[in-house]
Amino acid sequence: MRVTALMALAATILFTTTSCDKEPVEDRPDLAPAESMMMDFSDFATSPAGTKGSALSFDNFVLSYLTVGYWNASVVLVSALPVAAYTHALSQTPEYLGENTWEWSYEFSLNSTDYLAKLTGERLNNDEFSMEMVISLASLPNQGVKFFDGVVRYDHTSADWTFYKEGIAVLEVAWNKDFETEVADLTYTYIEADQEETGSYIMWAYSPDEVFDAAYTVSMSGGMSNIEWNTTTLEGRVKSPSYFEDDLWHCWDSYANGLADIDCE
Repeated sequence: MRVTALMALAATILFTTTSCDKEPVEDRPDLAPAESMMMDFSDFATSPAGTKGSALSFDNFVLSYLTVGYWNASVVLVSALPVAAYTHALSQTPEYLGENTWEWSYEFSLNSTDYLAKLTGERLNNDEFSMEMVISLASLPNQGVKFFDGVVRYDHTSADWTFYKEGIAVLEVAWNKDFETEVADLTYTYIEADQEETGSYIMWAYSPDEVFDAAYTVSMSGGMSNIEWNTTTLEGRVKSPSYFEDDLWHCWDSYANGLADIDCE
């Protein structure tokens, strides 16, 4: 009888443990798209060459190109490795760890170096889940470093990320998207303490119904700049009071016409 009772107790404990650890599949985080942390700089990836001896000016597009290029280069220094790791996670299947927590663990290569990534997601409530990315060299799996963490809505309408460098928070990322209208925005804010540009930011916005359907708002210690352009033709305009010493728009022509300066209509 005693043995039977012990076996029954063991079976009850096993059943209870198994039931508690059963994965709540409906709460498993569905990873937000990579666009939630990657700003699109592609329309300003190349500066117009112009023609030697030409009377055409390209100042307006070039100013925009340099302004955007500064942020692109700065963000890449912080985000290149963790963003690469995250894009690999999108094709992985997580393991359920219990207590509403999942882990994506996998190796990937970048610039001929092998890394081990561990992305952890935890359900916070009915609307949101948290994420944390730890990366190590594949040969040193116990020496991982946190590269970012964040909070994502289950419906993927928003995500907020914080990127770290050597344990210090340096960059905040805020993303919002309406999947019906395709209106979206993404903001990078430099948050490393006690730096000249602490608090500076660049915000990208997309509104498909506007003539200039894309825009950057850039705030730095030297002043504010606004850049607007059409993503199909690349025709656009820039406003930078600190550079132009006025509060007017300064326009450039379409890509087909060389991106040369033109009078604003």
